[in-house]
Amino acid sequence: MAAPSMCEENLVTDGVVCETRPKVIKATYTWIVHDFSLRREETGQAMESSAFSASDHDGIQWCLVLYPNGESERCKDYVSVFLRRMFSNCSSFLAQYEIAVLGEEGQKVCAVRAPPSRFAFGSACGGFHSFIKRDRLLKGTEHLLPNDRLTIRCEVLAFVDSVKILPAVNVPDCRLSQDLGRLLESRRCCDVIIRAAGREIHAHKGILAARSSVFAAMFEHEMTERKEGRVEVTDCDFEVLREVVEYIYTGRARKLHKMAEKVLVAADKYDLSRLKAMCESVLCAKLSVKTAPEMLALADMHNAGQLRAKAVRCIKENATRVLESDDWMAMARTKPHLVAEVMRALEAEKNGSK
Repeated sequence: MAAPSMCEENLVTDGVVCETRPKVIKATYTWIVHDFSLRREETGQAMESSAFSASDHDGIQWCLVLYPNGESERCKDYVSVFLRRMFSNCSSFLAQYEIAVLGEEGQKVCAVRAPPSRFAFGSACGGFHSFIKRDRLLKGTEHLLPNDRLTIRCEVLAFVDSVKILPAVNVPDCRLSQDLGRLLESRRCCDVIIRAAGREIHAHKGILAARSSVFAAMFEHEMTERKEGRVEVTDCDFEVLREVVEYIYTGRARKLHKMAEKVLVAADKYDLSRLKAMCESVLCAKLSVKTAPEMLALADMHNAGQLRAKAVRCIKENATRVLESDDWMAMARTKPHLVAEVMRALEAEKNGSK
């Protein structure tokens, strides 16, 4: 009998089959240290952040360790910062991380990236002894301590092995969103046309109604849209409408970062709560001293609670600059109730600090 070929030797005919693949777990954490210039830690004395982990994976927990006056005498003129593994269900894994100071506009300053390092029991900490000079922070020429707040951003990628027991039958991944996306593109079986700015989107009443209570009301009652199979949209750009309809079919919004404000308005109109929250997330990440008044007004108009809270906080923490800006003055003339809300927040903070 001929010897089995290499291919034949590798065939698995019984027993348990498993595969091991690397899995990347990303965690991002922002730590704000208030009244940094007043910190009284001596050289070698540290302060710790709260524990953090990836939003979708709590099997690895981290914290940041900060030495305001250096970790040792050799770096006493610097701020030292380290990443510490608090807990892990993995005995050892590789991780790559970047730690940065954020400027007053949210931009990264002094971003330092460490090469991939192994975090094992007994060596679960890594970082930078000479992270940034204290004088650079305290002089104020780069505005790295707005309102005496030091903001540190840490991004960490952990590479762990993921073991998966393979089922006896290979079950393909669900392709529902891809299939619905292709259905939208193909225009097959469409029974409604949505028009905006002279351009058309061919769609399906059932899918629109299943995803949006507003579309459901249009098509389930004796309204013009149901009778004519046509929806006229006069208060929305075509590209924004296209993004909304694509989200309805696929759950994705690929151009959201370019048009988050307009999409938020449309998401509110068509009762798409998840899309609205996605817009809030994008806009919160872009909040700055200049945009905060406009974002507060937008959040107020469309009941975007998360964006509203973040905008009020941004204004409160940068009150001196914001309250003298033209953007604030313009908003104050048309929305005095928002001015009152911010003033109450400032007063509450003032009373709380006494």
